[in-house]
Amino acid sequence: MSKLALLPLLLHALVLSSAQQQPVECLTGDEVACAAEHTALLQARRHMVGLAASSHAAAGVSKFPLDTFAGVSMYFILVDRFGRTDGNLTACGADEASNNGWCGGTLKGITAHLDYIAELGFDCIWLTPIVAQYRGTTPSGTGAMGYWAQNIYAIDEHFGTPEDYHELIEKAHEKGLCVVQDFVANHMGPIHGAKDVEPMFPFNKTEYFHQLFRGNLTFDEYTAKTGNWPPPAQAMWSQSGAQCTQGMSCMCYKAGENGEMIWDAASPCPEGMLSDFCKPGDYACQGYSEEVTQKGWFYDLGDLNQSHPFVREQQLAWIQWYVETYKIDAFRLDTAAFMAFDFLSELQEAARIPIIGEVTATNLTFHAQFQANPPPAGRPVLDGVLNFPTYFTAQAAFCGSWFPFSEGNLEFLGKRMTEQVEAGVYKRVDSLGNFADNHDVSRATASCNGDRSKTTNFVVWSMLAKGVPIVYYGTEEYLEAQREAFWTHGYNTSTYMFKVLKTLNAARKQRDLAVSDMQVKIGQRDQDKLVFTRGGDQGVWVYLNNLGETKEAVSYCGAVPPPVEGSRWLDALTGEPASFSGECFIAQGSYPKVLMATAMAMTS
Repeated sequence: MSKLALLPLLLHALVLSSAQQQPVECLTGDEVACAAEHTALLQARRHMVGLAASSHAAAGVSKFPLDTFAGVSMYFILVDRFGRTDGNLTACGADEASNNGWCGGTLKGITAHLDYIAELGFDCIWLTPIVAQYRGTTPSGTGAMGYWAQNIYAIDEHFGTPEDYHELIEKAHEKGLCVVQDFVANHMGPIHGAKDVEPMFPFNKTEYFHQLFRGNLTFDEYTAKTGNWPPPAQAMWSQSGAQCTQGMSCMCYKAGENGEMIWDAASPCPEGMLSDFCKPGDYACQGYSEEVTQKGWFYDLGDLNQSHPFVREQQLAWIQWYVETYKIDAFRLDTAAFMAFDFLSELQEAARIPIIGEVTATNLTFHAQFQANPPPAGRPVLDGVLNFPTYFTAQAAFCGSWFPFSEGNLEFLGKRMTEQVEAGVYKRVDSLGNFADNHDVSRATASCNGDRSKTTNFVVWSMLAKGVPIVYYGTEEYLEAQREAFWTHGYNTSTYMFKVLKTLNAARKQRDLAVSDMQVKIGQRDQDKLVFTRGGDQGVWVYLNNLGETKEAVSYCGAVPPPVEGSRWLDALTGEPASFSGECFIAQGSYPKVLMATAMAMTS
């Protein structure tokens, strides 16, 4: 066996030795000697990681790890729900009931349908986590989604084997697709006592987990509850939490008689909050606590303490081991907003490939800090960030929402887009991940109450706004169920939305739109229409609305420059020439229009 082939085994052995074996000096209480033993172990691990890195570079084993997320497009796959190869094509329901919530999707199932994804024209596939998951069920669900790790060095048997994973990555690369792997550093699986910590690898001691507000409780007492948290202290919303100190509610809205959400004047939220509860970075919320945000738990998921030397070193070593072992091209980091900036910066440096983080914030300044911490720190953090501030606005603007002040307001969305581009807050807007839905929020079609015109406008916005377009599997079928099995739909390449996505991905490449300029046209912006360009006035013009299904003509009024000599404006989505009346572009119907200047010879 070659040295390169041995490296993953050696690295894993080092991790095993530190996680499961304590030096004699540690057991006898000799703290100085114990610290020396741990230092020697960590130095050895660093040496092996360095050897792996140099061998990897020499071998040239990965064809194209990404340098940055800037402008790439991604197709997001829920591994358990996308594809299977066992011949069972039934829906999830029965399988979930008999299989602890698992539906049957596998790595091989994805490999079998790479041609389908490649035909859509995306640059990358983003996979949900595949590490070995918690076994069993809790009131908050199961580990089938991949975010409840029990052993971060093993692949869950439900998804397949390391060989299956290597094959998927190799085949994806052959088809020109990069692989973005989701992972979780913030937490492990459910914990309801010390007994649940013991099988976790490598974090098998209670001291590795945050225990904020534990007081005089034992660890078992602190983690015993299965509902109505805290304890443990909660980082997310609950009847007593939401990034706020214990005992203070941060729910900003209450339900009206017809189910509409009305701002609650008795809440600690400032009036006009963009969201239904206080999120990370919402400093205006009374009682907001950064400590609770970073040290609180998500329900019963054990929150890892990155200030503990063992936890920090293990996570940095793991990310290097993972890259060297599987040759992936980039990472997506779950719950990034709930960890400290300095740790995230070290994690990005250790990975040596770009990370795009999940930051569920509405505060632009706070959100931007996850790319680069402001002075005095001034340190780069993550390459990319999922664009939740604009998603929250866009979902309300296109589909209508219970956020009262922004319902159906595309003018507000245009302002938010301009703020991100022109305010100079972000290090790189091109690395912000734009999306219309994902596995944690309602499907775009469901958000828009089944209105396909609104849904299509929403998705086209996510594809052409400045940043990283991310499309959730099944969007091309207008799926409404959040985590539906995809194999029941037959991987149809003839649907309208499939053709839209294929056309837009091709246009992004042919017109060099990946990182081109974006300008929102103020004179053509109102509550029900939005117009913006990519690549200047002679580039691409995007016309969107939230009017809903209609075949009536829609007028977008404002000066549109004539195309260069010998060309004319065509709608890329229909191939039809644009129709103008004075300074108005007249669209037939409410579906989006994407105008491109096209040579006459090509259209005659």
